[in-house]
Amino acid sequence: MIIKNKGFIGVLCIVLIVMLTACGPQRDIEPGPASEGASAETPGTSPSDDTAAPKPAELTIWADDNAEKLAVLQAITDKYTEQSGIAVKITPIAMNDQPQTLSLDGPSGKGPDLFYQPGIGSLSVQGLVQPMKASEAHLAQFTPETLEALSYDGNLYGLPFVVETYALLYNKELMPEAPKTIADLERIAQEQTDAAKDEYGFLYDATNFYYSWAFMGGSGGYIFGEKDGGFDITDIGLNQEGTVKGVSLIQSWFQKNYLPKGVNGDIVGGLFNEGKVAAVINGPWAITDHKEQLGDHLAVSALPLMEDGTHPQSFIGVKGWMLSAYSQHPEWATDLAEFLTNASSSMTWYEQAGEIPAHLDVLNDPVLVDNPLVAGFSEQIQYGIPFPNVAELTHVWDPMANALKFAAEGEDAQTVLDEAVVQIQDKIKMAGAESMHDD
Repeated sequence: MIIKNKGFIGVLCIVLIVMLTACGPQRDIEPGPASEGASAETPGTSPSDDTAAPKPAELTIWADDNAEKLAVLQAITDKYTEQSGIAVKITPIAMNDQPQTLSLDGPSGKGPDLFYQPGIGSLSVQGLVQPMKASEAHLAQFTPETLEALSYDGNLYGLPFVVETYALLYNKELMPEAPKTIADLERIAQEQTDAAKDEYGFLYDATNFYYSWAFMGGSGGYIFGEKDGGFDITDIGLNQEGTVKGVSLIQSWFQKNYLPKGVNGDIVGGLFNEGKVAAVINGPWAITDHKEQLGDHLAVSALPLMEDGTHPQSFIGVKGWMLSAYSQHPEWATDLAEFLTNASSSMTWYEQAGEIPAHLDVLNDPVLVDNPLVAGFSEQIQYGIPFPNVAELTHVWDPMANALKFAAEGEDAQTVLDEAVVQIQDKIKMAGAESMHDD
């Protein structure tokens, strides 16, 4: 089964940060000198002058279509252009749409050099990425775990930019202290929920498997079993005892009217900003918006303990810049990826976009360490797990979302999870058959 990452320790201990801080040098790799002066025979470095890849006039990157963050990214890439002489074209495409769009546009030469994704997923299996040969000095700025999240079958396909998980965000006016246990959270829900007034003790998008997994994993559930240091995709644990227990807990919140049906993330965030919800489950990407509305009343804590004293097991995500299989300039695209993920760019991204960077030097900077909102997420990361690094994970999301919706409607938890596992198995078999047919 999936093992909890018990080795995460300390403030901002994002995936073993403290253990590996000493590994990273104190300077960043600059695009010009690294590309123009390194030996072509040194693994993970750009070629030397006599064999260097021709410098392109422009590189293209696909970024998530968030206007505010695009402006920050533009400022960072402008600095790269100043130092390298290479223009950077940023195309906004929703992160979830990028793989399919790339599969269509890439072969015709319309794809990017780099694109932004949360982990390797099925990108390698689909042939959408190519191995990235970043410099060893730059790779030392990240933990093995964050690099592993962007690797598949021993090859690295991208560089980590952001690490994240979700936690409990709460309004100190309505909830002076964070609940220590699920029982405490339910007591607050009982006291403060008035559905007629759209007021709730706690709220979250409970039919979203990403968030609800925390209570399944915290109850002892697992997604894929372990085998030979990897995952056994034939051993699906999503209808086993622990997962059923977690879904039953979530179902009870609907039955007690603590959670309304049909709520999505936008509704959750809106009601929280209006001061109508004491606590929500969300990630660091939501902090900027909530801070603007709630000010100093906003606080963050780890998710409250389960009934047996275990911690809810949130997902840990690593978003990174992936090297497109269709890039005609992989060396220079890698050079750009190193610039985007260096300490200066990472700090700029944290300060202006509000997301937690993967770069070790930045994570240990007092600006982050002394921020209680960031520390709240880092505490929860101690109890989280990375996404299973297998392509088959893509077949899990929709069936589990449907199972959670059916459970919210009152259908038997075991039954809906049994059905979800059958659907997942069918999707995996179909994908395997299509792959064999393509070969």
